[in-house]
Amino acid sequence: MARVYAFIGVIAGLLSGLLGVGGGFLMVPLQVMLARTRQVEATANSLTAIVPISIAGILIYYFGGFLGGRGAPQVDFRFALLLAAGGVFGAFVGARLTSRVPDIWLARGVAVVLGVVGVKQVLFP
Repeated sequence: MARVYAFIGVIAGLLSGLLGVGGGFLMVPLQVMLARTRQVEATANSLTAIVPISIAGILIYYFGGFLGGRGAPQVDFRFALLLAAGGVFGAFVGARLTSRVPDIWLARGVAVVLGVVGVKQVLFP
């Protein structure tokens, strides 16, 4: 089972660094499908794993490239901190709500969000 979680982490980290998306959009459904993790536990695991994944991405983008530094820093900390402030508030509220929502509705919520975002990206890149 540890290999399954490590595989999920590699895929999520790769997409997080490559596409600039939080790996949780993939980590949560993969944990539920492959590791048979409960939705609420998958969400908590994902949020915990995102911290080191994000730090790695920040360092690489800040220092201008991967292993050796190419170019100027790509991080605008003014905007990043504003995003973080809103994200921290939203994560706090969302985490509190998660314990009150049945797993099936959480799973459906993830599916709807992924579907809407996927359609938007395909039709309006």
